[in-house]
Amino acid sequence: MSDSSAHRPWRGSAWIFAAELLILPTGLVTAGFLTRRLGPEGYGLLTLAATAMAWLQWTASSMLARASNRAIAAVGDWRPVAAEVMHLHLLAGGGLGLVVLLVAPWLSAFLGHPVLTPTLRLLAVELPILVLVQGYRGALIANGDHTWVSLISAVRWIVRMLAVLGLVSLGWSIDGAVAGMVLSSVAALLLSRWRIGPLRRAEPSERRAVRLGLLTMAAPIAMAAVGARLFERADLFLLATLGSTATSLGHYGAAQNLTIVLSLLTGAVSPVVLATVTRMRRDGSDADVRMLQVDVLRLPFLLLPFAALAAGAAPEIMRVIYGAAFLDAAVPFALLILGATALIAVSVSTVLLVASNRAWHVVGLTAPMLVALVVCTLLLVPRYGSTGAALASVLVSTGAAAAGQLLIARFESVHVPLRTVVVGVGLAFAAYAVGAEWHVSTTVGTVAKLTAICVLLVSALLLLREIPTHLLPFVAAPVEPAKSAPSAS
Repeated sequence: MSDSSAHRPWRGSAWIFAAELLILPTGLVTAGFLTRRLGPEGYGLLTLAATAMAWLQWTASSMLARASNRAIAAVGDWRPVAAEVMHLHLLAGGGLGLVVLLVAPWLSAFLGHPVLTPTLRLLAVELPILVLVQGYRGALIANGDHTWVSLISAVRWIVRMLAVLGLVSLGWSIDGAVAGMVLSSVAALLLSRWRIGPLRRAEPSERRAVRLGLLTMAAPIAMAAVGARLFERADLFLLATLGSTATSLGHYGAAQNLTIVLSLLTGAVSPVVLATVTRMRRDGSDADVRMLQVDVLRLPFLLLPFAALAAGAAPEIMRVIYGAAFLDAAVPFALLILGATALIAVSVSTVLLVASNRAWHVVGLTAPMLVALVVCTLLLVPRYGSTGAALASVLVSTGAAAAGQLLIARFESVHVPLRTVVVGVGLAFAAYAVGAEWHVSTTVGTVAKLTAICVLLVSALLLLREIPTHLLPFVAAPVEPAKSAPSAS
């Protein structure tokens, strides 16, 4: 495998993930500020509204993202294809935003909190902006311009924190937080548009062909995306519709928000892998594809020990980040972080299926997840409350992850090495036990404890050769622009 083929996807993913990780310090500062300013009830209402809009935005983006990524990466003259991609993203985001503006009163009533109507309408303004940003992001990733993707992400999270804190401090309350989110999205859009530059549209006949190809490819992927996005937040919505209080929703939302680090990793790795596999197959590098597939499938098992550590130390993490008022979120968080790891396995399986032109199998994998989650939630929530919702999520996620592995083994004849499974699960049990039994009572102690255990886990994975040491210099090195990367105009 060539140096470029072997290391570019992990190097690019590492830099994108590093930039997205800024949501942790900026998000934690923002969350800590908002939970204390708004209280559990106000924060719960904001979380519910923001989650509903985030789900709609990510659903609209995901309906086109993987098909667009694959279409742009598969051709040399990518600008006409990218022009149609942006046009479709704008139509999807604009149409969705208009619908939310119109149905906001009904939606807020459905969620059980009619006071959210103005907040939902303000968030609807952000929908077309964010969907278009995701379109530009996909074009940059498809062309290997990972440096600018990471820069745009970093700017967005920093602007978001400063804007939210500033506007809420001025007394704008929930609306100030939402306005800050909108401003950060506008900043990301302006940077993305400047980097991509003008996009040449194709002739009308070619334009129709491009759209037809995109929509044909996008149809099953869109169905799967809707189901996957519904699944990610359906537990929170179901809790709301089943009569949970705003305080309970605030606790659950706080727990759910802390799992975002794994969602960010998925967002950094999946599109890069899809674009890389597409280019490899376009260039006839089938052997390289197989090696990359195995590496991608191993990823969730290498992350499992760190998720287990977070689950074991959940009470301390809740106390440090949100304060003693949110200790009730510890058990849901412990379950949700494990479920988020299983969702990474589902995501990488679906990416590999899309790259192999098996998009309808993605539908077959993701559609049953939502049905199973609704059934499990309805059975568990009446008895166990928010813990039941988190338990339903982790059970269904784990089952779907196993099904995804079986599909890849069947259609691509690749699977996770047994050694990786044993090492990942074994270290996970050990990390959970140490995290749960080693009690500390101070913020500094908690940070030191988690850091020390993470260092030990990384060292163990290196010693057991589950993390190839020869990849580390390449991951840390600056990202070279791809040959076809766009230039600013």
